[in-house]
Amino acid sequence: MSLLMQRKGPAAPLPRLEGKEVLVGPNPDVAKVKGVMFGGRKQFLSDVAGEEGFAAIIAKLSPKTASYTKTPLASSWCEFASLIELDRAIYETLKQKHPNVLALIGAASAELGIGRVYKSLDSTELLKFLENQAMFHNQFQKFGNVRFEKTATGGRMICSDYAVNSPIFCASAAGFYLESILRHGGTDPSVVETKCQTLGDSNCTYEMTWR
Repeated sequence: MSLLMQRKGPAAPLPRLEGKEVLVGPNPDVAKVKGVMFGGRKQFLSDVAGEEGFAAIIAKLSPKTASYTKTPLASSWCEFASLIELDRAIYETLKQKHPNVLALIGAASAELGIGRVYKSLDSTELLKFLENQAMFHNQFQKFGNVRFEKTATGGRMICSDYAVNSPIFCASAAGFYLESILRHGGTDPSVVETKCQTLGDSNCTYEMTWR
């Protein structure tokens, strides 16, 4: 279970779901993410919803997305549209009990990706990890560019040139960054998306603070 899920105190941020969604884009070969994202979500559902809850969500998915979710392969490339389909089904099913569930599944993805699958890319020092995360983002998704900037109170992740995007993906990204901060010793973390491509901005910018 992710540290964000276990955390006592302020809840993870609620999602902002308005904005334009592009699921395929001009080049379908680019609109892909690594299967580790599905693995994190499967683990989250096993922990939170149990076998029956997991099966109920699987039943709502298209055959391809259901296959990715039931048998996630961390190193495989999967359609971005399938990830959003899964996340939307999770949100609609669990939002009453967990209004911030999109952040929680992003945190679960970080738990699996950082702690196990991509441990070789990890760094014990938080700022170095965030720099590496931006540098190696193409290990996790085929689209876009990411850069990290250090700030006086933390850091800023700037994601640009995304051929595909969704407010759902942005909400889970906030949870990924929160979990990353917690896993690297940061306390009282905050992640706020101040710009978003789904709202017409030139990039998605995540302002991150911690102690």
